[in-house]
Amino acid sequence: MPLINPGLLTINPVSSKRVAKQAKANPAILNLSMGEPDFGPPPWLVEAICQNDLRPERFLDAAKRYEDTLGSLSLREAIALWYQNRYGLCIDPQREILITHGAIEAVNLALLTLTKPGEAVALATPTYTLYQRAVALMGRCLAPFERKMTDLPYIDGLAALKARHAALLINSPENPTGYVLSDLDWQNLTQYCQTGDQWLIHDEVYDTLAFGRDHRNAWCFPELRDRSVLINSCSKKLGMPGLRIGWLIGPANVIQAAGQVHESLCLGVSILNEPIAERLLRDPEIMSWMDSQCLMVKNRAQRALACLGSIQGFEWQHHPMGGLFLFPAVHRLYTRLPRQYREKDNNPGCAVAAWLMDELKIATVPGVAYGPQCSHHLRIALGSSDQVFEAALERLMALVLAKGASHDA
Repeated sequence: MPLINPGLLTINPVSSKRVAKQAKANPAILNLSMGEPDFGPPPWLVEAICQNDLRPERFLDAAKRYEDTLGSLSLREAIALWYQNRYGLCIDPQREILITHGAIEAVNLALLTLTKPGEAVALATPTYTLYQRAVALMGRCLAPFERKMTDLPYIDGLAALKARHAALLINSPENPTGYVLSDLDWQNLTQYCQTGDQWLIHDEVYDTLAFGRDHRNAWCFPELRDRSVLINSCSKKLGMPGLRIGWLIGPANVIQAAGQVHESLCLGVSILNEPIAERLLRDPEIMSWMDSQCLMVKNRAQRALACLGSIQGFEWQHHPMGGLFLFPAVHRLYTRLPRQYREKDNNPGCAVAAWLMDELKIATVPGVAYGPQCSHHLRIALGSSDQVFEAALERLMALVLAKGASHDA
């Protein structure tokens, strides 16, 4: 029998999507597993989207043709304007932006365009699970550098990378830890990329959800502009992951090459969804709305850190500065679990996640999904509805050695 891609054998079986699927099958479960924001889109735009962007004639036009390889020029102009207004960046919408099928396609396009099979891609761990999958499935070599999960600058781990790597992939604000790159991090990154002549791939999908430190992307640093690409989307900042509209920003020659890869993979993105994304990005109130959602996430994070401590079995080795997640250590809670959970799984994060799902009906993601050194951690999403978040927080606050967790049941 012919072989399948051997890279599939290295895929971590633990993922947020699998946990979310299990949670959604039971309405009684409070789902804090996946990064699906409940807060979008802005309510005042819903009627205009339905009446204008989804009207029958527009639907028929979009359904009967393929989009241009780079995507709608009008949408690319809206994205360029958004970066100009938010970061003061001048980006050429005709040559430096490619519309993609969500941010994850942009990640794959960047890797396929900037690296060759067998080349190494440096990746800080812990990290978003799909990065590791993409590197493995493309036949690239993963060059992880482990870092301490603290509030201190973390790019010091780059010193452990001795060999040249084709690219370095970073996520800031970061999933799952909520870390936002500091000035020292950016200095180290710049030196690293210039010294070894490596590409920098910056996934900034949580850019508008940075609340503990100002977010800056790689193109905010002129010395990185000709050796970096940016990845972003409508999924997190606009609360519309199902829209599947993302983008890749890069030097003109990179975008031209990435367009060839993009065309080979999927021809183009959905024409039907592009006007919706453009309407959202061009709305004059969108910046203030994004700021209000960021404040909401910040308040949830601060409340959780204040309410969930050692009494409940949570430890905070670092404090989230942005993004949609909390990433506490839960080994103390693990030691309090009923014996059957500890005997079934000696991985603290997995055992605690299973216990929370079974006993408290709360879905979370075991930390090991983001790297083996995260086995003592748990990822908790902050993007649920107010009702779900408040109910889950109330149940977690009431732990205090509850429901048999203080003895060997």
